[in-house]
Amino acid sequence: MGLSEEIRRKLIATFQTEQREHLQMMMQGLLALEREPDSPQRQAILDEIFREAHSLKGSARAVGLTAVESLGHALEELLSLTKDGRLPFTPDLFDLLYQSLDAVELLVAQVESGSGATPATVLALLTRLETAVQQPAPPIEPPSTPTPSAYPLPSAADETIRVAVSKLDALMVQLSELVAVKIRAGQRLAEVEQLQQLAAAWQKDWRAQRAHYHRLLRTMPNESDGRAVLPKELPLLLEFLDRNQEQLRQFATQTNGLQRQFAHDLLRLSLVIDDLEEEVKRVRMLPLTTITTTFDRMVRDLARQQEKRVALVIKGGETELDKRLLEQIKDPLLHLLRNAVDHGIEPTAVRQQQGKPAQATITISAGQQGNNVIITVQDDGAGLDVVRLRETAVRRQLYTPAEAAALTDAEAAALIFRAGFSTSARVTDISGRGVGLDVARQNVEALHGSLTVAFAAGQGTTFTMILPLTLASSRGLLLTAGGQTFALPLTMVERMLFVKPAEITHLEGREVIVEQGQPIALAYLADLLELPPTPPPTDRLTVVIIGVAEKRLALVVDSLVGEQELVIKPLGSQLARVGGLMGATMLGSGQIVLVLHAADLLKLAADPVGRKPLSVNRKPTGHASRITHHGLRVTDNGSRMKTVLVVDDSITTRTLEKNILEAQGYQVRLATNGEEALSLLVTDGSSPDGRLPDVIVTDVNMPRLDGFDLTQRVKQDNRYKDIPIILVTSRDSPADKKRGIEVGADAYIVKNRFDQGNLLEMIEQLTL
Repeated sequence: MGLSEEIRRKLIATFQTEQREHLQMMMQGLLALEREPDSPQRQAILDEIFREAHSLKGSARAVGLTAVESLGHALEELLSLTKDGRLPFTPDLFDLLYQSLDAVELLVAQVESGSGATPATVLALLTRLETAVQQPAPPIEPPSTPTPSAYPLPSAADETIRVAVSKLDALMVQLSELVAVKIRAGQRLAEVEQLQQLAAAWQKDWRAQRAHYHRLLRTMPNESDGRAVLPKELPLLLEFLDRNQEQLRQFATQTNGLQRQFAHDLLRLSLVIDDLEEEVKRVRMLPLTTITTTFDRMVRDLARQQEKRVALVIKGGETELDKRLLEQIKDPLLHLLRNAVDHGIEPTAVRQQQGKPAQATITISAGQQGNNVIITVQDDGAGLDVVRLRETAVRRQLYTPAEAAALTDAEAAALIFRAGFSTSARVTDISGRGVGLDVARQNVEALHGSLTVAFAAGQGTTFTMILPLTLASSRGLLLTAGGQTFALPLTMVERMLFVKPAEITHLEGREVIVEQGQPIALAYLADLLELPPTPPPTDRLTVVIIGVAEKRLALVVDSLVGEQELVIKPLGSQLARVGGLMGATMLGSGQIVLVLHAADLLKLAADPVGRKPLSVNRKPTGHASRITHHGLRVTDNGSRMKTVLVVDDSITTRTLEKNILEAQGYQVRLATNGEEALSLLVTDGSSPDGRLPDVIVTDVNMPRLDGFDLTQRVKQDNRYKDIPIILVTSRDSPADKKRGIEVGADAYIVKNRFDQGNLLEMIEQLTL
């Protein structure tokens, strides 16, 4: 390849990117003019469209694309007439302009594929453009209030560079590996801290035996004593113990130093990786308008085909999502729009008879809510016809007439997401085959999101899409079932609780629990995953309530392990179709853990198999707890249960710690901040039995009164000073730990290295 050809190839690649921007700006301008022909920004928009056409023509000439140059020139001439008021905008003229933009896209695509012949349709279009230019109408007085300064189309003011998407994807993959390194480094620090604890215990044992050692040294016999000489090995053993004492001291010193340095390095590593992760995510974040630029045109063309008048309004288009998410929600959004135009919007004559505006409106709204993005597609059409939905369900033998009649309106509306379900009497290239909405929901759920529908008869339909901001990494709940450990994304977890067998009821042949007045189906995770079941506890079950869209499921698990950041990796083609799983992640220990797919679990639970229903009359055995007449919980063997006061402003952390502690037989009190905890202490201390908590487990960062101040006030009060206090916090700097010691905390546990075994062991030691 010669140099000139290489240069031309690069120029064409640049032109292909540039022309998309020109076409996008022209498309937006034309759609804005068609929506509001009398807009005060009319002249400014026309000027911008004209400049874009001129730039398109010049760029095509530079790379030798004659057909594109000719189209650009014809567009420029035509737009010049509209600017001067000699050519009025009509629906037919808009059609011609849109078709010209489509022709430019077609020609550029030909350049990419290597095809050189100009299609006959493009030649015919050039003829139509030239005819329109040669037959202008008489001059028309232009609008009197042009406001160029109010021009609404976007402009590129910031300095930017173009980066290939593949490079960003590769960077994100490497970032995921860094996050995994951070998790493993946290595990290594925990192991170093175990060595530190071992050294401390070793020193403690030595201090207990040191007096015996010195006493033995002082009573060592010698030949002058006239006493029998002991075996010669004893002095050697005592010398070894003396050297061992010094070596132990050095080991403890080095271990403490290593722990401090490791903790500092991990803190720095975490800060750098967290900042880098946020920056890379921010680079990958693109506004919703990135994919909505063609939506206006599609809605306009579909409405014209059906002789309807429809305006598309986009609110919150600046809301940003991860690029991968944007790519994968484009098709679901397009189908929702097609569905709204074809099914939702009434014919113009019908709307006018009902007193509605002749022009219907479809609104796409987007906004961020926590770590999720909420996108709604709302139309002001007829709404869903639940009567027809029920009739279709009976006709397709999904329900009997009696069952269909018993469906609520919301349940009937949810039928539109069933595969092959359609109430349309005709099949068109737009809809009617009953495919689309089920695929749209599946695509959204595959992104860990949800898609729901709501409607008001005669007023319109609203589809709501809830999506995570990014798919790169998330936090998950670690749990066990069937002897294995799994992770469940926290975005799918609604609540964690204990359920007694007597609280399980039956509804339509299914086991259910009633939570907040609503029945929720109960299923065993081990059964859903076809794992060997473990014998259920006789006194209570550990339950995690998950939610996807409007559906809920109560999952029975063996135990809750903790919470951890997840870097989710795909399972590969061999396991891609395994139900209930979305991927895998690696724990800090190196253990590979499968990540559960909430939507799949709901589907698996819809066809229950396996474990027999629990008997609600089962008699508790072992050490099940009961309530005494004083309200104090005691075990069946008569020993009093110890009470733990958990203080944390995070409902997730409170629930997790409460479940862990109750599973080990502790009675748990909860407080959301330090002030509330102090109030509980006063109340408990003044009660008839005067029973205070045996230990306090508290966070540090809390509103009103933080954990440091709570600890200090408890330790300074003679009534409560003997209550052990454990600080569980994400603050792991040496200064924070020093502050914890100064205020009187008995133990300090860092959340990112939280292990329920450490917490339980610490509580047991402090409450002996």
